[in-house]
Amino acid sequence: MGGKGMKKIWLLLALLTIGGIVGGVAIGAWRLKQEPRVAADVSLLVAPDQRLLVAGWTLSQLTERLNEYGQHLDVAPIEPQIDPITKGVIPGLAGQSLDIATTVARVLAAPAGAEVPLAFTPIYPQSLWEYSNYPIYQGNPNKKQMALVINVAWGNEHLPGMLETLEREQVRASFFLVGRWAAKNADLIQAIAEGGHEFGNHAYSDPHLPLLDKEAIAREIERTSEVIKEVTGQEVRFFSPPYNDFDQKVLDVASELGYLTVLCSLDTADWMRLGVERIVRRIVPRAHNGGIVLMHPTEQTPAALIEIIRGLKGQGYSLVTVGELLAPLPGSTEIPR
Repeated sequence: MGGKGMKKIWLLLALLTIGGIVGGVAIGAWRLKQEPRVAADVSLLVAPDQRLLVAGWTLSQLTERLNEYGQHLDVAPIEPQIDPITKGVIPGLAGQSLDIATTVARVLAAPAGAEVPLAFTPIYPQSLWEYSNYPIYQGNPNKKQMALVINVAWGNEHLPGMLETLEREQVRASFFLVGRWAAKNADLIQAIAEGGHEFGNHAYSDPHLPLLDKEAIAREIERTSEVIKEVTGQEVRFFSPPYNDFDQKVLDVASELGYLTVLCSLDTADWMRLGVERIVRRIVPRAHNGGIVLMHPTEQTPAALIEIIRGLKGQGYSLVTVGELLAPLPGSTEIPR
């Protein structure tokens, strides 16, 4: 082939190469043009006080930026751990992962001027149920929350006043009932349920459970939950041994029956009739994250309850049920199995 022929071939190859590049760029530009774009003035809330204006961004641009943010916003879960002092289990906390697909869908669907929050997927720690043969004395110390536990075997005349205070202060507590008391007081149980409170199991006949065999312990627990469910329709998840008297046998039976055993980190000792001021001093100055406060319906408790609630709220604590305190996801009462 002559020199002129070779030149024609090289020229043709060059034109094809340039055409391919130009065509590729054109196709890429066409694809970008076809991608959905964010409506005008839409902002992404990447932090409580930080907004990112994403108006006009394409799907690819938005996804790329969210991938960058995700590296800084993803949080690993906190796993449950055994407290070396109490030998009880401290519940874990859920972490989070930025849900890019959901966040993108929210942004693309948002109208002009909208502020769109990021979407997250929870990352759960190991289930607390896997530690159900350990006692629980408190919630996770990273939670600025405390729970009020009210053990009930007597004191009917003081319960209405306590319920009124809880309602007025918009606090939900956890009532752990002795079964034989519950069997005779369906009206009070219903009043507790109507207040939105949570129920726990405090055994049936108020015995010292370590003195019983496993079958008798199981009957004590099961009979109590049957009474509560019959009146309220609610399943009971939490158990507390009378007098805080337990051994590993008691913990194992409760675990086998599907309960978490809940004790307390702060005790009012109100049954000793210490006086309102002393009862309050046993709790408010010693408040701590994840604390569980134990009380009973004595004649001094209603007045102390008001001061305890206001004192704890004044320190910035949210007062929640045991279920919410132990749940790994904030704002939830679910404890995944």
